[in-house]
Amino acid sequence: MKCVSIKNLSYAYIKDRPVIKDLSLDINKGEYVSLVGHNGCGKSTLAKLLVGLLIPSEGTIEICDLELNNKNLNEIRKKVAIVFQNPDNQFIGATVEDDIAFSLENMCVPREKMLSLVQEYAKKVGMEQFLTKEPGYLSGGQKQRVAIADALIRNPEILILDEATSMLDPAGKQDILNLVKKMRLENPNLTIISITHDINEAYDSDRIILMHEGVNVLSCTPSELFEKTDIISKYNLDLPFIIELKTKIKELGIDVKDSDSYEEIGEKLCKLK
Repeated sequence: MKCVSIKNLSYAYIKDRPVIKDLSLDINKGEYVSLVGHNGCGKSTLAKLLVGLLIPSEGTIEICDLELNNKNLNEIRKKVAIVFQNPDNQFIGATVEDDIAFSLENMCVPREKMLSLVQEYAKKVGMEQFLTKEPGYLSGGQKQRVAIADALIRNPEILILDEATSMLDPAGKQDILNLVKKMRLENPNLTIISITHDINEAYDSDRIILMHEGVNVLSCTPSELFEKTDIISKYNLDLPFIIELKTKIKELGIDVKDSDSYEEIGEKLCKLK
């Protein structure tokens, strides 16, 4: 079942210099899709188009069977939540609790229920001990967790992560990726669109959409993409670290399967001692 349907979409910040060029693609309900490509390929512009922050020059967008237009914009924004690259741009409240509660206040949720939901979603993202803290005292990873809690508490059908880990250190990135996996387990119907330049993040998604100069040049599973050496070379993509690791280990004559996780690789290496 389609959750997002984009047809012949174009957008230009400057006339006759389109950033998105005649783009068409579909995303299914419950799918975890990664949009990848180098800076300037149109990924973040597409995210802003999907939530109505920008108006297409041409083409149409349908979100959950609703055409994205002025008439349907408010209804669509109830179904879509976005987490931007810099969480500081999304903080509104004086404390973590205030910030997570902000959306519920706009929805006129009764205070007792609101407080219960804030506790519930703060716990989901591991921030229940920080509710009284001011955002300025949080780490980058903690701020992103709050931003995700703020998005999820609205119970969206689609969650867009727009370079949501690009400002984090490796540990913070892994925390957010683990959180995404947890969200998918708790709600298999949640559609996740991850916009990233980090190919390692895209490795765990259901599908990768490769963008180049505003065009969708390839749509396939991660394993299919990384088998296309010509595409990897043409668009100057990096291989995920786990694939490079498996290649090196295979060169040593150790039996490693393409489906093996880091944990399974570690177990095989330990048995060699």
